[in-house]
Amino acid sequence: MLTRRSQRQSDDQRARGHLVDEAMDRYVEWREECVAVDAAYGKWSEAPSDDYVLSFAAYRAALDREESAAKVYGTVLERLERVL
Repeated sequence: MLTRRSQRQSDDQRARGHLVDEAMDRYVEWREECVAVDAAYGKWSEAPSDDYVLSFAAYRAALDREESAAKVYGTVLERLERVL
């Protein structure tokens, strides 16, 4: 039988574990967006002139998604830092 204190510690450990899992998930998402930026840049840099504008727009969109993913990841890391 768990005491109230040991139950609270167990709940805290479980919450920290979930937050660590979330941080790892957000890290993976951010890295995937980084790869997408590299791919979009490659397509833009090699695009024929008639596809240049569209390719650049796709590159900018990839940059925006990467920035958003980085902010989410950073927010989770800040939460994790406060907990730890």
